[in-house]
Amino acid sequence: MSARRGWPATWSSVALLVVARAAPALAQLPPAPPPPAEALAPAEPDEAGDDASEASLVEQQIRQNEELVANRRQKLTFAGYVDFGYFATEGNGSGVTQDVLHTYPGYAGYQWVFPGDLLAPAINSRGEVADLGDLPGVSRYDAIHSGGAPGFIVNEVNLRLRATPAPNAIITTSVNFTPRTGSNFSLGDMLDVDLAQLEWLPGEAQRTSIFVGKIESVLGIEYRQRKSDQRFGITPSLIARYTTGPALGLKVRSKLGADDWLVVAAAVTNGSNTTEQFFFYDETDRNASPTASGRLSVRLPLPFWLELGGSGSYGPQDRSTNVAHPMWFVGPDLILRAGRIDVLAQWLKGHSAGDPTQDVYALALHGGGYLEVHAVVTPSVGLLGRLEYRSADITLPPQRAYPSRTWRGTLGVRFVMDTWAVLKAEYLHNGEYGDVPSVSDDVFTTSLVLSY
Repeated sequence: MSARRGWPATWSSVALLVVARAAPALAQLPPAPPPPAEALAPAEPDEAGDDASEASLVEQQIRQNEELVANRRQKLTFAGYVDFGYFATEGNGSGVTQDVLHTYPGYAGYQWVFPGDLLAPAINSRGEVADLGDLPGVSRYDAIHSGGAPGFIVNEVNLRLRATPAPNAIITTSVNFTPRTGSNFSLGDMLDVDLAQLEWLPGEAQRTSIFVGKIESVLGIEYRQRKSDQRFGITPSLIARYTTGPALGLKVRSKLGADDWLVVAAAVTNGSNTTEQFFFYDETDRNASPTASGRLSVRLPLPFWLELGGSGSYGPQDRSTNVAHPMWFVGPDLILRAGRIDVLAQWLKGHSAGDPTQDVYALALHGGGYLEVHAVVTPSVGLLGRLEYRSADITLPPQRAYPSRTWRGTLGVRFVMDTWAVLKAEYLHNGEYGDVPSVSDDVFTTSLVLSY
């Protein structure tokens, strides 16, 4: 009789506890199916100990429901930066000159020959140049078109969104806003989406990542610092145009061995990883065959960080429907970190046959590379030095030819004003060698990066 007298009070307490704890979680769960008829009759516990046991099971179920609801909540974070700068250029800001008298050797049958490098006088981390020049026979969008005049510029406003709908899934987007001068009553402002991907990390160890969408390159190492808030200095290298462009497709990256000493990455994309402003970029593709790329890197067991890597890509020529014309790139890279000194190096070679019938340029990248050193003098002050070269011929017979034998020396300084504000400055000396005539295209540029 004592057990039956205590039954209503005991179970009333348990019921109140269940309702109070379960209400928030149950509100987000689908309705449960109706219980069977035999379950409608109230149970009659034989001992008081049974009441405590059943209450414990109820609390355990409540905790499981709460964890399930918490894990279902999607976490969304915002980040980005404002990149504001000032630049001044030598000459008219263009990196090429026109061979009006057709004296440059080897291109006698071409209508126009422009020795030099269109993208050498870069003024920001986007790789934009001060001026593309008023070259005959072509109409191009010249975003800055300074004509040699110095000035202030908002290089880029970036907005990044990062969502984690599940513990092993990350959605990332990156959108760039670039205010530029319009003409003929139209705005010159641009918007581009440079990243839109899902990263899935299967398994408990999560040492393999599978990316799908508009994804980062796997060629070389410079793509890791292509954005101005990630780059130690300001301007990209002379070979960044071949390796740092995002592409649409699928990528897999795995870390192997103890301490992740071996990293393997492979990707299948619509086209190459050239940058969008270059001759060869093609985002949505015009042929049915994909481009395959990959990188293998090894970190040696040394007292300092030393990563040695090699990467390459192979696929049909971008912007051409002819899959028989391949475009390929290959080259080694290196990262060394010792104390306050970082050393980055990369070399690249590539080729594509082109297709004059579809106005697709041919590329002969005989070789290009850079050696870059970062030195952290104090927690607030850093110095940069970079030496590089690029030997290439870009042609569209019989119309246009761009022979390039370029070398560049860059000196830079950065000042960390706060965790959200970094001020950087660089001087670029662009030179020509071999039979390419000299072009006046040195650059002084600055960048104030405000992160949020």
